[in-house]
Amino acid sequence: MFNTVQIICGSEKDRTILRGIFRNLGADAVFSNDLNDALAIFEKARPAAVFITDGGEPPAEIQLRELKRVAPFIPVVPLLKRRDATRAVGLMKAGALDCAQSLWTEEELRPLYRKALNLSGTTIALDSHALRRGRRSMALGLAVFFAFAGFAGGLFYGFRKYSPAALRPHSFFLPYSHPTGIIIKKDSVLISDWYSQGLYEHSLKNFGIRRVTSLPDITPVAMAASPDALWLAGGSGVIEKRLLDARYTVVSKTRAFSPAPDSACFDGLYFWTANSLSGKIVKRMPGDDLGEIKTFKYPGQKLSALTCDTRFLWVADRGLGGLVKMSLDDPERMISDTALDVYASRTLKITAMASKDGVIWFTAEDGDKGLAFYKDEPK
Repeated sequence: MFNTVQIICGSEKDRTILRGIFRNLGADAVFSNDLNDALAIFEKARPAAVFITDGGEPPAEIQLRELKRVAPFIPVVPLLKRRDATRAVGLMKAGALDCAQSLWTEEELRPLYRKALNLSGTTIALDSHALRRGRRSMALGLAVFFAFAGFAGGLFYGFRKYSPAALRPHSFFLPYSHPTGIIIKKDSVLISDWYSQGLYEHSLKNFGIRRVTSLPDITPVAMAASPDALWLAGGSGVIEKRLLDARYTVVSKTRAFSPAPDSACFDGLYFWTANSLSGKIVKRMPGDDLGEIKTFKYPGQKLSALTCDTRFLWVADRGLGGLVKMSLDDPERMISDTALDVYASRTLKITAMASKDGVIWFTAEDGDKGLAFYKDEPK
């Protein structure tokens, strides 16, 4: 059946939890005690996807490898028993479709279940009668193929000769779904994710992941950088100053600001924070306590995310469907409003921004996917 999923789980307690969740999701769940049991009934069950509970024997990496060896295109989703962004990224690099974080709930597993079913393969059946006519079909097929190949070759040659060079891709899907901050470095991009509580450093060239840093003590909802430090705003309203070392060591913390900032940036002289619900933009001193200088009311409709450079403040405004430019001296006056075509998607939500060398970078959530993209600064 299309909604059949196989669940490899050795714990009876975990089975009981998962049985109820998948029943509510409308799935026909087939449980296996271990990998050998799962492989023995795999062909008979013909699942659309496989879910693996982490922590058993053999490890999830080995189970993933063996399942991919038997069925290379089957969606496999490990169910992690503790939140570990580094491990989740490693499993996805090894071929997992996605990873479910603890605690397992219906809300947590629903998007992964739907995603797995949407990507499951289609069964192919062979027609034995057609095979008996194989010789004539093969001859005809070869003739059609060579005719098409010649025609396509001519089109391709003309396209390469007379068409302009392809543009660099400007958007990237992320292997995590809830980005909250973005910083553009010399040859890499640093993005925070609140759900996995991690910092992900991507190559600027191809957006591959270079490094993942776990943040077990903070849920990052905004991020900014100064020349000598990284600043992370947590969901509690506290902003941490961290060193730019390999572990991003905490050196100081502010008091809990209210309302809690969910955007932050540094213009070279001052820090700026913003709260999307209240529309308040705060100019702050660059000291460890980020003391308030003045509070401004955003002049647009719906502030989604804010960033700045040495010249302007920039805001993604979902209500206006565009990118708003404002003066650093007078943030309550809009200089310009430029439409953003990404707002054509009703499900897309811009979550963070960064400005670098005339380019505006964005992170966004779109359904159950995380996205990063950039656009040239409006003139």
